[in-house]
Amino acid sequence: MTKFNTKAITAAVLAALAAGDTFEAQLTELQRLLKGADRDTIKGIVAPIVATKYGETFADGKWADSRCAAKRKANRIIGAIAGNAAPAPSNKVAVNKALVKQMAALLKGMDAKVLNATIAAVKAALK
Repeated sequence: MTKFNTKAITAAVLAALAAGDTFEAQLTELQRLLKGADRDTIKGIVAPIVATKYGETFADGKWADSRCAAKRKANRIIGAIAGNAAPAPSNKVAVNKALVKQMAALLKGMDAKVLNATIAAVKAALK
């Protein structure tokens, strides 16, 4: 029986959600700031910034290392700004933090199978 560190998993999931919300907000701001720019203009502005941040080289419209992670990150941002991969709409919902803490304490130590079954039972009970 595999045991999972639900406290660490919860913290990681919440951090990922927070990072995603921040990323989405910044993409929305970039779309506003670069409204009307074509993809090549956006690439010419964004790619050098990303390259500098990650210590890569972007010059004359090309990446020195075409397989670098910085290129993938830049392309994701460029695509979102240009409208090819618009950020997903936010589905933010206010959550009672005290209730989450209580639930986490109750669920702590459950293995994945029992946790999933418990969640399914709670969902069914709420219908």
